[in-house]
Amino acid sequence: MATGTSDNKRNFAVNYIKTYLEKKGIDAEVTGENIYEIKLEDSKPDVIVTIGPQNFQTDIPVIQGTVFVTQIGMEPVCDEIIAKLQ
Repeated sequence: MATGTSDNKRNFAVNYIKTYLEKKGIDAEVTGENIYEIKLEDSKPDVIVTIGPQNFQTDIPVIQGTVFVTQIGMEPVCDEIIAKLQ
């Protein structure tokens, strides 16, 4: 799951992560939600990628996804996502 407040930034991150995982042969559902509206107990993600500030109180791994705004260093973040999924 990628969370953020901007639909464009969030959609870019979701699409990039989906494509990256597919290229690595990993079947995963990647969704995008507004960081202020997400209900973790309903969606139950395996990993959360945040774009922007966050204050989640959860045991779910949270990865900082600001790189999807700058578009620099996206592959290492995707590799971190993969590591958390395994």
